[in-house]
Amino acid sequence: MEQKIINFTGNNDKLFCRIPINTLSPKLTLIVPETHNAILIKDGQMLQTLSSGKYLLSNFVDLKTEIDCVLEVLFLSKTAKLKLLWGTSQKTELFDDTLNESFHAGLSGDFEVQIGDPRKCYLYLVGASDDLTAEELQERLRSNVVSVVELVILDYLKENHVPFNQIASHKKAMSQKILTALSHKLQSEYGISVFSFNIANIIIDSDDYQRLSSFSKPAKSAFCANCGAEILDGTKFCSNCGHKIGGGKICQLCSAENPEDAKFCQNCGNKLQRSDKC
Repeated sequence: MEQKIINFTGNNDKLFCRIPINTLSPKLTLIVPETHNAILIKDGQMLQTLSSGKYLLSNFVDLKTEIDCVLEVLFLSKTAKLKLLWGTSQKTELFDDTLNESFHAGLSGDFEVQIGDPRKCYLYLVGASDDLTAEELQERLRSNVVSVVELVILDYLKENHVPFNQIASHKKAMSQKILTALSHKLQSEYGISVFSFNIANIIIDSDDYQRLSSFSKPAKSAFCANCGAEILDGTKFCSNCGHKIGGGKICQLCSAENPEDAKFCQNCGNKLQRSDKC
């Protein structure tokens, strides 16, 4: 039976879908849904980028001279988002300019992406792939993400004179700065838009933490387990969010407050013992 209509029949949970065109005829019609853009590819080269609508393929291909060409349609989602994980394969070297000492930390988290520029995304990311899983996309973007993360965090720590033992309370601010920088990089290089970025973990090397702790003055403050704001000794409620202080576990290594069910300190990664309770 002669094929008359080519349309997108999948669900909108993938960034793209590739459909081959096996036969050509004067009435062969391509339908692009509102949720997608489409790229018409002829003999491996982009022929046309199409927004939502109904198109006769004979308007783009000469059926008399190009009847033997290889055609396919790449449907690229306008709305599908993928949440990807990121993390450093090796501990990153950071710097505490208040102590003039370097230290190492493992960094990890997640971010959310969406196709921003269909043609650029096809050229530099999709290519001949039939599918692009979250794991594959993570691997392709990993080095770009980590390089931005390391640069932004180094600059932030320097500009704001953040001590090594207070980094955890700055994760939200650093995440926002990384989001801005990463959005620009991935959009300009791959046509990928970044909608969210989160630093979930900053685990300082335990040897480095103990070494730097010996240089620094004894801590006279801790950090709110609810919002990360600095709290002074003797404080009963956080001045930033009103969270009751002293209802969780206090880390014996860095004095940061942690939730009652925490097994590791959210500030320095130290293993919390029963004796760490307030």
